[in-house]
Amino acid sequence: MKPNQLSALIALSILLSLLISGCEETYTKEVDEDQKISDSRGQFSGDLDDGDQFGAALANIGDLEGDGVIDLAVGSPYDDDNGENRGAVWVLFLDDDGQVDTQQKISDSKGSFDGDLDDGDLFGSALASLDDLNGDGFRDIVVSAPMDDDGGTDHGALWVLFLKDDGTVESYQKISEESGELNENLDADDQFGHAVANIGDLNNDGITDLAVGMPNDDDGGTDRGAVWILFMNSDGTVSARQKISSEKGDLERKPNDGDRFGSSVTAVGDLDDDGVVDIAVGTSGDDDGGSDRGAVWVLFLNSDGTVDGLKRISHNRGGLEDQLSDGDRFGSALANLGDLNDDGNDDLMVGAPGSDDGGSNRGATWILFMQGDGEIISASKISDTEGDFDGSLNDNDQFGSSLAAIGDLNEDDHQDLAVGAPFDDNGGTDKGATWILFLGPTESHYDTSEGIIFGSLSSAVQQQ
Repeated sequence: MKPNQLSALIALSILLSLLISGCEETYTKEVDEDQKISDSRGQFSGDLDDGDQFGAALANIGDLEGDGVIDLAVGSPYDDDNGENRGAVWVLFLDDDGQVDTQQKISDSKGSFDGDLDDGDLFGSALASLDDLNGDGFRDIVVSAPMDDDGGTDHGALWVLFLKDDGTVESYQKISEESGELNENLDADDQFGHAVANIGDLNNDGITDLAVGMPNDDDGGTDRGAVWILFMNSDGTVSARQKISSEKGDLERKPNDGDRFGSSVTAVGDLDDDGVVDIAVGTSGDDDGGSDRGAVWVLFLNSDGTVDGLKRISHNRGGLEDQLSDGDRFGSALANLGDLNDDGNDDLMVGAPGSDDGGSNRGATWILFMQGDGEIISASKISDTEGDFDGSLNDNDQFGSSLAAIGDLNEDDHQDLAVGAPFDDNGGTDKGATWILFLGPTESHYDTSEGIIFGSLSSAVQQQ
């Protein structure tokens, strides 16, 4: 290399360092491959009927059978086993290519489950893994039945299912106004259990705790919504509880009528480094920027389940400004993706099933790269037209209605996802589907107005 070339290269390196130090680093993530699981795809051999809405809920249940591959629970809340819309859950034992090896159904007539389901309960509307709550060596799950009538019409309920390694039920515990020591009065159409999430051991008693969404709660106004923090016992009953709503739990900003706070919920790690886990809560009816665009509220919790502070992510704030449209219902589903960009903060996946990318209500999901203050650094969208996703979506599939992080299924060192599209019509009307998305690497970018200078200097060096 000639002296003048070396000098120019050194100067360029110094200038690049100075410019980058003043730039904002942003991140993107796209889809490498996908696998669809439906009535006619993905080697799924279960029997689905029209309207079952397979994929309405999803949960990573770990490696239940011990073959080294993550397994998946999938809700089908409009299944009609033994009665209309009683609901069901499918346990899918996956292969590392995202296809189904075998499956086990849990319903009013299958899977060794003899809990009392009634018509219209919608068992399977929401799902969460509980790790091994009872210490028997197998992963347990929580299944919601938000239209259960214990105590009154559509008060809602949860079922804690203690599983065997074959996906059948060993035993169970119901949590409702009348069972499981909830000891709270619910109201008609509250739909307790519309959303549910494992939030770790919030009160440090060695037992996993739950957050439960109830978006139709009327504290402070109509359908403002609420979240219950349930401190659990190892037998699946409730030890203590804390409600977060317009009137309870020290929520400093109140939801508006119709916001549906509690549409979804997930843990987001300890974003503010205070030693207590924080949660994200979907408000799919939020009207920031326009009708039903949706929002996500990040709640910084105290160990008693009350709220210490909050941040909102919506069309108008939190780092996502001007990226949502009317009817997107951003926040309808949530999942914790872990730390995708190695900055020490857990990142989020957010469903927007009303997105019209490519066609009406085809749906979308957003990957949010989080900051410790609850706002976002940047976001990547996956839809019919974005994120390098080449799966075929149709109008009203509502891709993004449910989400689950499923670890590194194909062992390429990148997080993979499961995304529900419960109104997919493979094999029949609204039978539903689940998409397995194999994600590529996290790409970093430096946003700067000086890009032309970089190009000019590079060209100058090459011409020396």
